[in-house]
Amino acid sequence: MLGIRRRIKQLEVSLSEKRRLLYDESSGWIKFLGLESLVHTSNQLVDKLGSQAVEDTGRLNQVKPTLGAIQEAVLIFDSARRIEFANEPAQKLFPQSGAMKGARLESILRSSSFLQFLDAYRENKQLKRMQVSLESRGDLLWFEASCTELKGLSDEESISTLLVLHDITRLKSLEEIRREFVANVSHELRTPLTIIKGFAETLAEDEASLDRKEQNRFIHKIVDNAQRLHVLVEDLMSLSRLESRPDSFERTEASLEQLLRETIENNEGRLNLSEQVIVLEMDPQIKPFGFDPYRIHQVLDNLVENVFRYAPEFSRLVLRAHLDASSEYVECSVKDDGPGIPEKDLPHIFERFYRVDKGRSRERGGTGLGLSIMKHIVQLHGGSVAVDSVLGEGTCIHFTLPYKPAPEVPIA
Repeated sequence: MLGIRRRIKQLEVSLSEKRRLLYDESSGWIKFLGLESLVHTSNQLVDKLGSQAVEDTGRLNQVKPTLGAIQEAVLIFDSARRIEFANEPAQKLFPQSGAMKGARLESILRSSSFLQFLDAYRENKQLKRMQVSLESRGDLLWFEASCTELKGLSDEESISTLLVLHDITRLKSLEEIRREFVANVSHELRTPLTIIKGFAETLAEDEASLDRKEQNRFIHKIVDNAQRLHVLVEDLMSLSRLESRPDSFERTEASLEQLLRETIENNEGRLNLSEQVIVLEMDPQIKPFGFDPYRIHQVLDNLVENVFRYAPEFSRLVLRAHLDASSEYVECSVKDDGPGIPEKDLPHIFERFYRVDKGRSRERGGTGLGLSIMKHIVQLHGGSVAVDSVLGEGTCIHFTLPYKPAPEVPIA
């Protein structure tokens, strides 16, 4: 009885360890117990599993270098949607998921649109790709998902599915920006064009019934809105040049102090001398350094123009330049003591066409592009922009520029 148990235990262990049972020494026992056919079948199964494992390893070794070199996330899963392979980009995309191999696809890619795509692909193999969205680390990501069937990795008679996720999140974002930009431009152009068209048609149709004063008023309206269109188109072209040709600015050794003084001189004639003053606070450590003087002059003019346009009641306007030696940046700022900007508007003031007071901005000729242009210019120099404002106390807009002065040449 003990011998029978020992032989059956040997068979159980060999099957669990997936190795053949070498029964030549005990063939008498095997035949006596009537287990010869069972042992033979078990050994065949172990041989088949072994050859399949070798084949699978070879197949995976052939697939891995190819799929590993692809930048897109690639997953292979079986008919039960268990993941058989995930390349490095896929593992980076879902680092919180732990070991992906063997996991259910639904536990990794939690997305209703993704599951709809898989269901649709299972029903119709002609459906090769679809745009799907899913959340990863708190961000909404968009992918163009595509599937194709291939020979199973675990069983040569099974079918696996190769899934490729091409990240189109940035394209989606750019598409949304383009849509908003076109809508905003259309709106901004439509208003002055409608005014020009209306007054021009009235002049043409009712000229005889209009007195000279009315005619002049209509003509001034047409001229003002034509000027508004001109400024808008110029700003759009400037923004387009900055975005399409980021290398178009010329960095030369120039004096920031001279630029700031020129900006003040150009605007002193606009001051109410009894009540308003422009002050320069210049760090004496700042020497001439590399930047595009034309573009930075454009930035300063824009900031000062905004003060005169939106905070005309200011009493003190300060242009300041300070050297942050630790970070090797020059920080410039334009600060006024005007009405300030509401806190809810501060995160948006550098966006295209954003206006704090839309009605008053249009009346005063603003296009809503000035600060966006300023931001582009500063970022092309390698700097950054920021704003501080307290309602009723004033506004300060900062920008930084990398400070790399020319080395001093020793006097011979």
